Amino acid sequence: MASSGWIVLVLLLFSSLPRTESKRVMFIPVPITSHAILHTRIARALMDLGHEVWLVLGSSVVSKGGFNMDGMNLIEYPVVNFDDEILYQTVLEPLYESRKPNLRLQFMLQEQMYDAILSNETLYTEMKLVRPELFVIDDDFPGSRLFAVFAYRMRVPFACLDYAFEPFGRRVPFSSAVTPSFLFPFGHRMTFTERLKNTVFFLLYLIDRNFDGDAVFRYAREMPYISLDTLVARAEVWLVQMDHILDYPISTLPNVKLIGGIAASPAKPLSPEFQEFMDQASDGVLIVSFGSLVEGMPARFGLGVFMAAFRRLTKLRVVFRSNITSPDPEKILTSSWIPQNDLLAHPNTKVFLTHCGASGQYQALYHAVPMVGLPLFYDQFYNAQRMKVKGFGKVVNFQDLTASKLVDVIDEVASDPRYKQTITRASTLFREQFGVPAERAAYWLDHVMEYGGSYMRSAGQEMPLYQYLLLDVMAVIVGVVSLYLMILCLLVQRLYQKTFEGGNRRRRIITLTG
Repeated sequence: MASSGWIVLVLLLFSSLPRTESKRVMFIPVPITSHAILHTRIARALMDLGHEVWLVLGSSVVSKGGFNMDGMNLIEYPVVNFDDEILYQTVLEPLYESRKPNLRLQFMLQEQMYDAILSNETLYTEMKLVRPELFVIDDDFPGSRLFAVFAYRMRVPFACLDYAFEPFGRRVPFSSAVTPSFLFPFGHRMTFTERLKNTVFFLLYLIDRNFDGDAVFRYAREMPYISLDTLVARAEVWLVQMDHILDYPISTLPNVKLIGGIAASPAKPLSPEFQEFMDQASDGVLIVSFGSLVEGMPARFGLGVFMAAFRRLTKLRVVFRSNITSPDPEKILTSSWIPQNDLLAHPNTKVFLTHCGASGQYQALYHAVPMVGLPLFYDQFYNAQRMKVKGFGKVVNFQDLTASKLVDVIDEVASDPRYKQTITRASTLFREQFGVPAERAAYWLDHVMEYGGSYMRSAGQEMPLYQYLLLDVMAVIVGVVSLYLMILCLLVQRLYQKTFEGGNRRRRIITLTG
């Protein structure tokens, strides 16, 4: 019995080791730092399973850094007209100045960027020489799904990493009555007006999916033509930065995996500078970060409001991700980079002031830290609303922000035990159900490389979108009904004419004979 027990133990040990068959996986994120961070998190987990990782990154992302590429292979390419700085200029600066973001300019610059990348034959050749066995691409930015053309040209399967609910590309049945768009600050219990706006948005989004529909013709003329939408629907698996604990319940298919919180993980040791500051904050710490695009608010656009608020906090110390020098280092620690996930895991952390980026929200959920949301653009208003609906914190409006208002909200979230209790329960559920999200994402990529994803694919993902939406069937039904109504109208008209003319004829006969 003792020897058989050792045999079982050895078998279990070897069954838990990474696969010995190493495969080459190529990640091609949008050249935005926040996206590169998520890709490298999954790439790191894949390396732990024994696979070889290649990153295809824009030069602007590589130069900015902020993520760990140790042991990963890099293919770098020049970025044309679009990067973090362009996003800052076209979105954030107008916001600070109470102007509308220049989305038209931004989309035009994105088109130029994607065209430059897809037309870069030197880049394509360098990628092809690697002979990757799986591509991982983004499928959420307008045009980011164009990277599937690279995989198509090389005849290599691909997976998609997504950040929002996108029903048409994945062919997922849904209802706009209970599934809010990621661009609206709606909950899943919407009013009539919200449901109307939400439905109109999804209809407009459906029309807009024709964007770059002829991409295969333009960038892969040597390949049989296929529409971009049909190509993307052939993904082996979709890894979606969502779940039903921070977000709302949604419908999925077997190859659509909800893996929210890729940037969240168990804490690593802090550097001495941060460790000492956090340990000495016995009354608690406020962590402040507005994502990779914002290294602190510019002085002329509200930095003074934040500093005034932080200095008025009577108990909390502050760790502020900012490129400025702290006016009060004993109370406010500033740094152009902070180990956000690890700071949120510290027991003295009480509140997280965030722009409501998905990664930061999931890190706060993972470590059970209540939030104060200050959304700035894009999906952040939706993210802020879901945080509020779930009871994980409060939301403040940037446009009418004052130091007094910010202090009041931070103090309320830090002192009211309901926020901590609610997010602690949600954190427990999240950890029990999802574990370490990056590891789950890596598992599914490893899985489809081993077994393929066809067994999880719905028939709807193998047909053109117009067939999946039954537009051809509805066209026939509308045609038949229209023909029926036209014939019915003609019959009624003939009957009316015959009856009317017959009545007139009888009256004329009666008049003549009378």
